[in-house]
Amino acid sequence: MNRLKLIFTFLFLVIAIPVAILLVNSYKHFQTESQYAYKEQAYFILQMLNQRIYDDLAVEEQRSYSEYRFIRAVPIIGGEEVTISKLAELPIRSHYGGMIGYFQLDPDGGMHTPVLPDGILEKIPVEDRSKREVIRDSIQNVLKQLDIHNEGLSRNQVQASTQDSLDRLYGKNLKLAVKLNDNKKFQRRYEQSSKTETFLFDVESARILRISENGKEDENVYDSIEVPNLLEVEIDPFQAKFDSNYIVYYRNVWRNNEQFIQGYAVRLRNYLENLVLNELQFNPVEQGITLAFGTKENDYVTFGSIVNSKGELLNIPLQFPLNDMILTVYLTEEESSSSHMILVLIAIIMFVALAGGFFAVYRSTKSQILLANKRQDFVSAVSHELKTPLTAIRMYAELLQNSWVANETKRQKYYALIVNETERLSRLIQNVLNLSKLERGNWNVQFSKENPKTILDTFVATYTQNIEKHGFDLTVTSDICNLQLTLDKDAVMQILTNVVDNSLKFARNSTYKMIALELRVSEHDVYFVVRDYGPGIPQKEISHVFEEFYRVGNEMTRTTAGTGIGLSMVKKLCDMTNMKIEIENANPGLRTKLHLPLLNI
Repeated sequence: MNRLKLIFTFLFLVIAIPVAILLVNSYKHFQTESQYAYKEQAYFILQMLNQRIYDDLAVEEQRSYSEYRFIRAVPIIGGEEVTISKLAELPIRSHYGGMIGYFQLDPDGGMHTPVLPDGILEKIPVEDRSKREVIRDSIQNVLKQLDIHNEGLSRNQVQASTQDSLDRLYGKNLKLAVKLNDNKKFQRRYEQSSKTETFLFDVESARILRISENGKEDENVYDSIEVPNLLEVEIDPFQAKFDSNYIVYYRNVWRNNEQFIQGYAVRLRNYLENLVLNELQFNPVEQGITLAFGTKENDYVTFGSIVNSKGELLNIPLQFPLNDMILTVYLTEEESSSSHMILVLIAIIMFVALAGGFFAVYRSTKSQILLANKRQDFVSAVSHELKTPLTAIRMYAELLQNSWVANETKRQKYYALIVNETERLSRLIQNVLNLSKLERGNWNVQFSKENPKTILDTFVATYTQNIEKHGFDLTVTSDICNLQLTLDKDAVMQILTNVVDNSLKFARNSTYKMIALELRVSEHDVYFVVRDYGPGIPQKEISHVFEEFYRVGNEMTRTTAGTGIGLSMVKKLCDMTNMKIEIENANPGLRTKLHLPLLNI
């Protein structure tokens, strides 16, 4: 059997190893595909983020420089109309999430916000002035925190920025990232400011305020200031600065050779939440990735969890003007997509099927080999069992035929021995025939209403003599039984006969030669008991005694005659007639219980 195990193990490995290699390579291929799929998703999110940043910024890029004052002049049919700037409305309306407010830094370093009139307009009554002042103070704190201020440089003091310098600014830190197309770049632009608009812009400046305070009447301020009929204003694209709490978008506005800084401040987390969760509809759980925004050193805002991340998919700066902000995309979902799961399931099924198939074939082959060995032993045993009585019959018959036995008593003894051996031979042949019928399913089952006590009495009457011939005593014990059960009487008789024969055979050398027959009746069970006082059966062999041609593998097997078919035939008869048989060691001896069916009492 060890050789058989080695052969099957070798065959299993020959098939399993290439299959395992194939499955591992397939899994790696799926992993690579999954990585690419997640990276494509990450790049798509990056593209969408940059597009949203561009779209939001495009709205602000088109905003006139004059809107950053409390009042402004707007063209109407036939002239211009002085009106309050849209940016002066409260509450502040913006497409940006987390908007704090708009601001302007004048050349003298003063900070103004459209929501609050300044300069000579400072005393104009406005609604919710306290709230507007809170906005102004909040913006001042943010600008101070980010160190954004106007140094008051003139246009001539600053090197003239060409479009090439802007292109270099756009491309800064974008070596890995998305390079902006020309139509994604904001250009420096110019506005023509009318005389009225120019004056209104200056009304809130400190210069106008100083003129007014130096003795000029407010209503004559306009006449005291030289205002050109048309003023060209140069407006640079927006830039951005940020920290862990805020983002400030700002631009340089060049007017009359003076620098103004205009922009707006937003809360970083609110801004990104609106951008990612609302505009992009990003869901970290559904998409299996986490987005983190920050710098090369720290993540400021995270959408999802990076605690159990499986690694970085992407680490890349956003587009200008947020090119210093790094977007890091983490893979948080196990790379076990449906394809992975299917492959793993296929692998498990294949190996289970392969191992199960080989094990089943091994068991089948092993059982066939064991069965072949048992049949060979059976043939040898049957040959011996047939040869022994035939030899005895022939010997006694020749003695009697040749009149070599003169003593009448001996002649009668030899006649009796011939009869006994003939009966033994008949029982052996009948057992073989019965087993053959059971194997082919040709046993004629005949159920009838029977009283178990009557069957016991019949068996005792017909088999007591045979028990006594073997030198055994028979004791019979029975409970009161008035039940009529549906039984196959012949099957019960055959089972009792085989069990008792087995006891007579294996207990022949026991000190106490006794066969005990019992009929036990309880509320839920009716069963026969056959008890002998022989050597019993080793515990590890009990589960095998009902197998075909099985004989207990110890010294007793080699000294006790038998074919190994008696108990296997008993088990088959029990299965066919709804009975149950069990064997247990009684110490000493063996106890066999035959449980009768109670379905039809």
